[in-house]
Amino acid sequence: MKYLSLQIPDTRGTPVVIQPPPGIPSGPQFSIGNIASVFIALALVVGIFLSLGYLLYGGFYWVQSGGDKQKLDKARRTIIYSIVGLIIMSLALVIVNVIVSSLGVSSVFPKN
Repeated sequence: MKYLSLQIPDTRGTPVVIQPPPGIPSGPQFSIGNIASVFIALALVVGIFLSLGYLLYGGFYWVQSGGDKQKLDKARRTIIYSIVGLIIMSLALVIVNVIVSSLGVSSVFPKN
């Protein structure tokens, strides 16, 4: 099924199908649901990398604190917040998968 094709009647009333030029994407892979699933997957990957980066940053800051209470507290908060961020992203993925499966879609992530 072509999503970007157009049918117009000719002078006798029979429909004439006008096909899009080659190179214009069409088909189910460009639906709103698939675009949203790509965005969700991308946001999840970026969030995981950011959380892991902050976890490493907190660990290095912990090592560099040298016993200073304020630096140690800042490092501990950074580590805790990064772990909480990872947990929230995991729960968000679970919630999105539950909602999507209840709507009858097989998966959030697109299949290649």
